[in-house]
Amino acid sequence: MPTYTFKLRSDAGWVADNVGATLADNASAYRYARCVARELMRCRELQTRCWLLEVYRDGQGPLFDILFANVDPTLDHLRCELRVLVEKANEKKRALKDVVHDIGLTVRESQALLARSSGRPHLISENGEITIRNFA
Repeated sequence: MPTYTFKLRSDAGWVADNVGATLADNASAYRYARCVARELMRCRELQTRCWLLEVYRDGQGPLFDILFANVDPTLDHLRCELRVLVEKANEKKRALKDVVHDIGLTVRESQALLARSSGRPHLISENGEITIRNFA
């Protein structure tokens, strides 16, 4: 059976699951990911609606992702049009947060490259992420 791993894209950054879960098929992985998202957002739905859970199969590229707003049970009382608006707003919020995250990575990488080129000490990694991408 295939192993599915997950990457959480939250406000605090990205957290990758390196162990994963052995599941029967993609449909099982989708149901499992929905349950994980609901569990992570329980009692803090408003703060986590823009979080995203990416699902990978056997270390390949992402199969699919789940925006927490799409599985938020506290939105079930809304009319369909309003729920769609909330989901779209949170998609845009997630996209903005991803851009801000990428900008932060680029700034840290630039600072490290400048420091390295002038022989000064620099940050090698932060929160498990290599500062200078493609650095051998």
